[in-house]
Amino acid sequence: MENAASFISERLRTVPLPARKLFEVIVHQAYHGPLRPKLKGAATPPEILEACGLDVDEFYTLIAALTTAGLIRVSNPYPFEEIRLTPEAEEALRDTR
Repeated sequence: MENAASFISERLRTVPLPARKLFEVIVHQAYHGPLRPKLKGAATPPEILEACGLDVDEFYTLIAALTTAGLIRVSNPYPFEEIRLTPEAEEALRDTR
């Protein structure tokens, strides 16, 4: 795999600026978000939306961009979605901390 820092930066360059900002919110909410209990490393749309203030349509457009870029994955059907980093993104972030 390419080096950790370049994996994230290269993937983020492929998405619009609002998606980059949303990725930061997702990372924060996945590990430090207020909803409990939930799986470690998972974020939910309600907590992300509350933290970023996007409207729902824009949120899902940006989620699609981050998914296509290989930075996140969404599991479970609506309204029980969980958003997690891909294993590659999680490893890259772990290597940069």
